[in-house]
Amino acid sequence: MTAAHSLLKRIAHSKEFCHIVSYVIIAFAIVVGLETFPLPTVWLRAINVLEHFFLTFFILEIILRILAEDHPIDFFNLFKTKVILIQGRKKTELEITEHGFWNYFDFILIVLSVIGLFINMFVFPGFFQVGRLFRIFRIARLLEISDHLREVEKRIVSIIPTIFSFAALLLILTYIYAIIGMFMFEKKDFGSSDFSSIHDSFITLFQVMTLDSWAEMMKDIIATINSPSPIVIEIYFISFVILTAIVAFNVFIAVMTSHVQDKMTKAKEADSKENVNINSTMQEMVIEIKNLKSEVAELRTKMSG
Repeated sequence: MTAAHSLLKRIAHSKEFCHIVSYVIIAFAIVVGLETFPLPTVWLRAINVLEHFFLTFFILEIILRILAEDHPIDFFNLFKTKVILIQGRKKTELEITEHGFWNYFDFILIVLSVIGLFINMFVFPGFFQVGRLFRIFRIARLLEISDHLREVEKRIVSIIPTIFSFAALLLILTYIYAIIGMFMFEKKDFGSSDFSSIHDSFITLFQVMTLDSWAEMMKDIIATINSPSPIVIEIYFISFVILTAIVAFNVFIAVMTSHVQDKMTKAKEADSKENVNINSTMQEMVIEIKNLKSEVAELRTKMSG
């Protein structure tokens, strides 16, 4: 490791550097908020200059963090392997690392912002506003400011696979009901609900899933068409509400709660094991010190004798 690389690593991992980045992100968030107010032309020009300063700072920050890695490619390591025991058998799982997640998050936003700047300068002058929108998501890095926010963030990241599984379940259920609805209601648009296409059926059922005026939608369809019978239409809507809005969401909350509790329990067990190891080490050190004292006392007795 060269002296220059060692210096970059110390800077990138120093608390001062992290604080400066946080302060710049807060300043950027304030400037973005100021842009929403009607301001004089002079202020808008000053804000435009600040926008370029923020973009330059974030570019230099990401370059510094990449160069501070032992190998630049390590910056893009998103997964790490984890060995777990299931019924006495070892199984290797891939786990998303918090470090890799934020690295990709920052890098993608910077790349999109730079692309937006170049398009604004050489292709389409109004595209800078689009590139600016990408950098707004940098405000999410404020989650890294406090330990409590980091804990919340870790809990959220840990349940992402479960969220995707739940989303896949809802997607399958909605797709099945969308197809059934299109055949039942003859691909018609009823105003409050639309089953004329698969896309419109999805939007309608999503509204039903949120319990937004779903009873009025059901009554409008019953009053408009003669077939199928009102009972069949009622069963269609009520069963969809029960399966998605009631059963699925309650199961999701239960799974999330148990998952977070398991994570917290494992974390506490790990902390307790670490404390036990520290206490046992301290006890061994105390015993060794006592033995040394007794040996020294014996040597003094022999020497005095």
